[in-house]
Amino acid sequence: MIEFKEVSKTFQDGFKALKKITFKVEEGELLVLIGPSGSGKSTTMKMINRLIEPTNGVVEIEGKNIAKEDPVQLRRSIGYVIQHIGLLPHMTIKENVSLVPRLKKWKPEQYMDKVNELMEMVGLDPGTFGDRFPTELSGGQQQRIGVIRALAAEPKIILFDEPFSALDPISREQLQDELIRLQQEIRKTIVFVTHDMDEALKIADRICIMKDGEIVQLDRPENILRHPANEFVRNFIGEDRLNEIDNNDFSLPKLRKLVVAPVTALHFRGLAESLKLMRRKRVDSLVVVDNKDNFLGIATVWEVTKRYKEEELTLMDIMDSSVETLQVNDSSEKAVQLVSESKYGYVPVIEQGIIKGIVTRSSLVEYIAEKIGEVEEEA
Repeated sequence: MIEFKEVSKTFQDGFKALKKITFKVEEGELLVLIGPSGSGKSTTMKMINRLIEPTNGVVEIEGKNIAKEDPVQLRRSIGYVIQHIGLLPHMTIKENVSLVPRLKKWKPEQYMDKVNELMEMVGLDPGTFGDRFPTELSGGQQQRIGVIRALAAEPKIILFDEPFSALDPISREQLQDELIRLQQEIRKTIVFVTHDMDEALKIADRICIMKDGEIVQLDRPENILRHPANEFVRNFIGEDRLNEIDNNDFSLPKLRKLVVAPVTALHFRGLAESLKLMRRKRVDSLVVVDNKDNFLGIATVWEVTKRYKEEELTLMDIMDSSVETLQVNDSSEKAVQLVSESKYGYVPVIEQGIIKGIVTRSSLVEYIAEKIGEVEEEA
């Protein structure tokens, strides 16, 4: 799909950013480029859409030398998600998502259904969020829009340039999970630059570790963890992560690793539309928030159906506001205790009043099952 052949880059000041690197990204693969500052990872990625041109060597996409392609048309055919999101503040969310299809002269009937479908795919109701402006969304919501904007024109290739690094840890975890789920559905060819080894290990099909403009190791996460190529790779991975492979203990991770995304609803939502949302998301309760994502309470399907005939009621009127919550820095042991006692099967996690996710019985069970699986593999 994407192939680098003996590619080098020397900048005008004499700095050699890349030194004859050769590798291939397979179709439908998620390849992560990682390394310390100055290793050449961002330079490598930006060569794919010709934001940076090589000094020597060839970059090919589907067997064609991209140096012979029109750079504007090339960039419009490749999705691009950046760290600072880059949503246009004067455009609505739907206008932002449909930007590239409109630049490519698609007709509205071609792209509007796609925009709605993509917003639904990342849990943002187009009827609720479509006509809002970027400043009316949280950072995590804006980054979700940044991701689906890159998907709107149905590109075969998507580039991610440290897209989640500016977000808080829980939002970052949630978006990583969202990307993994999306990739299972869409199977795009993705090149993802990060400086976070935990992120790379979590999302990658293969990881390309770079140092001083060269590829030090390119392999599946499992093989990199089990067989680091050299001392630099061992140090870059970190002894803690390598020790986890050897220890195989069942100690609980930090709370943020147990947090999953909730199904939220604004407090002024009516009961009929709330019931429809629960049916669509296949949940029996909603986490109720205000328009700044402050946690207000939990509303269950039982309470909605019981008072459904009272047409003027909103979620604010029927929700349970006396819900036990966790702070993002609380211990996982406390989370286990509260979840086991919760009548909802989950506990909201908040930071300065803002909802950051929930810890569920399922997320606890999945973690334990994953650890058991790791031990069985080692055995």
